[in-house]
Amino acid sequence: MKIVHTFWVDEGKNPLKDSFGWCSAPYHLMSWALSCLQLHQFYEDIELITDRKGKELLIDQLKLPYKNVRVELDKLNLVEIPGLWVMKKIYSYTLHEEPFLNVDGDVYVYEPFPDELLSAPLIAQNIEQDFDYYKELVGLVTDIFPSVPKPIIEQIYKGKEIQASNAGILGGNDYVFFKDYYQVVEQFIANNQDQIKSLSPSQMVNFNAVVEQYIFHCLSTDQGIEVNYLLDTVYDPSFFESFANFHHLPNDISFMHALGDYKKNGWVCDQLAHRLRLDYPDYYRKISDLLQSGQQSQSGKTHTINTKDPYDEISSYSKDYLAKSEKEQFYRTERMLTAICEKEGIFWERTKFTIREFKDYLESISNTNPWKRILNDVYEFEEEKLRLIRSLLQYKSEEGEAFSAIQLANEALRDQNWKEKAELKLAANCKTILSEWDWSQNSVLFTQIKMNSIEENLLLPPHFYQTVLLWDQHHTEIIEYPVGPIASYLLSVLSEDSFIQMTDLSEKVCSFFQLANKDQVLVLLDEEIRFLAYSGVIHLRGKEYLFQ
Repeated sequence: MKIVHTFWVDEGKNPLKDSFGWCSAPYHLMSWALSCLQLHQFYEDIELITDRKGKELLIDQLKLPYKNVRVELDKLNLVEIPGLWVMKKIYSYTLHEEPFLNVDGDVYVYEPFPDELLSAPLIAQNIEQDFDYYKELVGLVTDIFPSVPKPIIEQIYKGKEIQASNAGILGGNDYVFFKDYYQVVEQFIANNQDQIKSLSPSQMVNFNAVVEQYIFHCLSTDQGIEVNYLLDTVYDPSFFESFANFHHLPNDISFMHALGDYKKNGWVCDQLAHRLRLDYPDYYRKISDLLQSGQQSQSGKTHTINTKDPYDEISSYSKDYLAKSEKEQFYRTERMLTAICEKEGIFWERTKFTIREFKDYLESISNTNPWKRILNDVYEFEEEKLRLIRSLLQYKSEEGEAFSAIQLANEALRDQNWKEKAELKLAANCKTILSEWDWSQNSVLFTQIKMNSIEENLLLPPHFYQTVLLWDQHHTEIIEYPVGPIASYLLSVLSEDSFIQMTDLSEKVCSFFQLANKDQVLVLLDEEIRFLAYSGVIHLRGKEYLFQ
């Protein structure tokens, strides 16, 4: 089956400046490069459908290994609605006169697609079910769109769950279906232009998914055509597992899709850059050189890949943070003080007390004694964060040190028997805060989902929490990442001074968690070590490093 990439550059966009949904422009380019290069590991017959600017970028400049290039996406006679980019992609499906599988440029494969999948009439990534934006937009379609295709109406009137087919990969042997699919979509868009143009920018982003993924699912269901899915799980809003598990590389993952908000995730962008640099250094260099030349030859801001130590940015952030007011630095303590005052009916005249003074005052009042422990905990958390940020002003690593550590971890993990051979220690810049309640905020990193608010800690008993402070160069801020029990114990065992053997570490961890299932503990330990090593929190290396 023919494997296809579809890429174009919208009018007025510059791929050396515009992010196309990523943290910045370099990661958009790196994503297309990594996606193509990984496909090329398993398939020689990769076709690129593109426009003139796309060919210029991916073929003429980056020289990515596509076997066939078709420049067919210029000056199309499509309904023009700002923000509705998906029409060009769906149109491209009609250009095939043979079985094909379109793979998005944010999809990375580390195994060939199963033969059973590629033999299906229609193919998609997975089923999505009952996501809020589908409910909202399908509701709008039902209520205000004057012309709704029959397949959509029938699915709505069945009253079942709202399902769609994720189009990270989309295609099949029934390539004629896609001509019908495009006609349905084209008519739907043409007949409802005013309503579509009235959508808000955030609604329009998700409407692209409705047009491509929901209509595909409705039409294939209506025509009774079987769809085979790469992932057999039905994903609903309760499912938060990541599609971008870069830390499972180099051996333990077959498929990744950096969909949606993962593109704005600083950790994902860092791991994407590391992976391209590790596995395809020549292409990493080409992108870096291209961005550098673009910066020199074009007016306006273009982005370059930052491979140097981020000391200057961290130093600037630290100085700005230390210059903030007490109210900003201790906002969590203030919110807890406010919540306790509301519970106890205490009036807080803010102009007369600093946050520290009022905390001490509350602790001296007899009827607030139950809150003394939690108030001290939150204040000490924010005080420790201040101390650690102050210490960042003194830290500076050697240029390239961070990537060298990533290289060593990658080499160690490449060995299937790494758990018998590797050794670990804390990174010198590892910063953690211990607390009895979870005060971490701004923790959107990797798969971490923040569920509880600060004030809800008043309802929770004390426990043991450890928060790792990680630098996010893309948003120039500190991420507060709460680690789980195994990672927390792991960090307590390791030191900055000397390496510990992985075999010894495993024994310590299993002994500490002796009441838990040993196999489960070891699986979780593997997960935490990979994540922390690729995040620069710990250093992991194989024993063979000692003999190099």
